[in-house]
Amino acid sequence: MRVNARLDEAHTRKLDEICRRTGHSRTAVLRAAIDHYYAQQTQEPRQPAAILKQNAFIGCGEADSELARNYKRELTESLTEKVR
Repeated sequence: MRVNARLDEAHTRKLDEICRRTGHSRTAVLRAAIDHYYAQQTQEPRQPAAILKQNAFIGCGEADSELARNYKRELTESLTEKVR
């Protein structure tokens, strides 16, 4: 399929710069851009908790198991000890 696209000057410069840097043709760069955009748009939205877990953020620290409930008391005690 042939595609006729109109690009403004700024996008034309960007496309030409990518072609120059990579040594690929305009067609190859545009195909790769479409593939990349398609992959982004069709993947399942990632849940924030899954992202944190995948990056080893969840479970990377140690604390009292009740910290979520008692954080204000724990923080107050910790700051009081520092002032003494």
